[in-house]
Amino acid sequence: MIQRAIGRLSAGTRVGRRFVQDLRAHVVLLVLVGLATLATVALEILRPWPVKWIVDSALTHAKPSQHSATYIIGWGAAAALGIVLLDSLLDYLAAIWTAKVGQGFTSTLRQRLFAHLNRLSPRFHSRHKTGDLLVRVLGDVPLVRQMLVDATVAFATRTLLITGTLVAMALVDWRLTLAVLGVVPLFLVLVAVLSKKLTTAARKQRKKEGELADQVHEALAAVPTVQSLGATERIARVFAEQNGRTSRSEFKASRLSARLTVSVEALFGSCAAAALGYGALRVSQGLLTTGELLVFLAYVRSLLKPVRSTSKNSGRVAKAIASGERLLTILDEPVEVRSGAANLRPAAAPRELRFEDVHFAYADGVDALRGFDALFRRGELTGVFGRSGSGKSTVAALAVRLYDPTRGRVLLDGAPLADHDLAALRASYALALQDTVLFGETVRENLLLGRPEATDEELWVALRAAGADAFVAALPQALDTELGTRGGGLSGGESRRLCLARTFLRPSGVLIVDEPFSGLDRTGVERVMETLRQRARDSIVIVIAHDLDDLSAFDKIVFVREGRAEDEGTHSELVARNAAYRRQTRSLSEIVP
Repeated sequence: MIQRAIGRLSAGTRVGRRFVQDLRAHVVLLVLVGLATLATVALEILRPWPVKWIVDSALTHAKPSQHSATYIIGWGAAAALGIVLLDSLLDYLAAIWTAKVGQGFTSTLRQRLFAHLNRLSPRFHSRHKTGDLLVRVLGDVPLVRQMLVDATVAFATRTLLITGTLVAMALVDWRLTLAVLGVVPLFLVLVAVLSKKLTTAARKQRKKEGELADQVHEALAAVPTVQSLGATERIARVFAEQNGRTSRSEFKASRLSARLTVSVEALFGSCAAAALGYGALRVSQGLLTTGELLVFLAYVRSLLKPVRSTSKNSGRVAKAIASGERLLTILDEPVEVRSGAANLRPAAAPRELRFEDVHFAYADGVDALRGFDALFRRGELTGVFGRSGSGKSTVAALAVRLYDPTRGRVLLDGAPLADHDLAALRASYALALQDTVLFGETVRENLLLGRPEATDEELWVALRAAGADAFVAALPQALDTELGTRGGGLSGGESRRLCLARTFLRPSGVLIVDEPFSGLDRTGVERVMETLRQRARDSIVIVIAHDLDDLSAFDKIVFVREGRAEDEGTHSELVARNAAYRRQTRSLSEIVP
C-alpha cells in the first residue's frame, strides 16, 4: 500500500516537474510565500501556549507565578490576540502572493499550450476533437495550477505544520504523542487504497468532460443544419445520454473523495478521544498539568486540520494529475513541420514552384498523391483540375508546407521547401481554401489578418477585386460590422468572397486559391479572373478550378487524376488529346447547366 502511495506521489511529482519552467518567472514571490509560511507555522505552534500559561499559573496554580492572576490573564490574552492578528496578516499576504503566482502560471502555461497547438500540423488536429482541446486549454490548465501552485504551497504548509506540531507534542508528553501516532499506519493504508481509485475516476471524468464539450461544440456550430433536418430532439437525446455519463463519472469521483474525507475524520476523531482519555488519566496521576493537556489537545486538533484538508483536496489533486497528463500528451506531440537548417528565405517574386515525384498519405493511410509532378511558373495563370478526392487540395497544402511529402520534393526556385525558414516561407504565400475561416470580429479585423498595416483604401481595393465591396458597403457599419462566430451573419458566398479579399490583400510571391468563383455572378467572376491574371504577372498563381466555364481562361491546366498530374496544357489541348479529361469535362457540363 505504501508503495502505491509513493507511486502516486511520484506520478504527481513527475507531472508537476514538467511544468516547473512556467513558474521560473515567479521565484521571488514564491520565496516570499515560503517565508510567510514559515512564520505562520511558527505562530500556529505558539497559539496554545498563552492558554497554558493562564490555566497553570492563574487558574489552577499548578505552576505558581510571582505575578498576580490579573496580570497573567491580561498579558496572556494580549499575547493570544497578537498571535492571531499577526497570523491572519501573514495568511492574507501568503494567499495574495500565491494567487498572483497562480494567475501568472495559468497565463504562461495556457499561452505555451496554445502556441504549441498552433504549430502542430493539421494531421494532429484531424485526430483530436476541437471540444476536447478546448477543455484542455480552458479547463485542465487551471487544475494543473491548483496542483502545482495552490496544492504545493498548501502541502508545504501542512508538512511544516504537522512536523512542528509533532515535535511540540513530543516536548509536552512523548508517551501521549506515541499513542496518537499509532493511527498513522491505518491512515496511510486508507489514503493509498482510496487515492488510487480517485485518480482512476478523475481520469475518466476528465475524458467524459472533454467528450461532452466536443459534442456541445459540434451541435452549436451546426444548429441551422440540425434544425433543417428536424434532428433537434435526436441531438438533444444524444446530449442527454452523454451528459448523464459525465454526471455519473463526476458523482463517482465525488463519492470516493467524500468517503476518504469521512474516513479520515472518523479516524482522527477517535484519535482525539483517545488522547483526551489517556491525557486526563495522566493529569489525575500528577504526570501532566491541566494546561499541558489543553495544549496537547489543541495540537491534536491542529494536527487534524491539515490532515482533513489533505483528504478533502485529494480529489482535486487526482483531477490535476489526470489534467496534467492530458496536457503533456499535447506538449509532447512533436512539431512535424519545422524551419530547415539552411534557413533559406524565398525571393520576393519567385520564378517557379516545382513538384518532383511527390507522394503523400494522410493519417488514415490513404494515398492522396502518388508520384505527383508539376511545374508552376510566374507569369502563367495555372488551374489545377480534377475530380473530388483526386489530390488537388493536398497539392495546395504541400505547397504552403502545412505538411511535408511522404516521398519526393517540393522546390521553390530550385531549393526544397524543407530548407527554408518556415515563417519567411509562409509569409511569402497567400492561400484561400474552399473552407472559409472567419472570426467573430469586425470585417476590418478579419481582413487585416492578411495584411495588418493595410489602409482602408487598400481594404476596399481588395474587396472590389473579390466582388465583395457591394455587400460589405451594405452592412450596418460596413467595415466595422461585427460578425458572429465563424463569420455568422454572412451567406456562404459572402464569406467566401470576404476570405478571397483577405487573400488578395496579402502581398505574396505565391498565390493559391481554391474555388474562387463560387457564389459570384458573371460580373464578379470576370472581376476576380482579371485580378488573378494581374497577380500572375508578378507571382506564381495556382487556382484549384471547379467550374467548367472558366477552364478556357487559364494559360495552363494541370489535370490531376488519382493523385498524379496526368496531363497539362490549355483547355482546348487537353480536350483534344486526353480522353479522361474530355469525359470529366463532359460529365461536368451535364451536371451544371
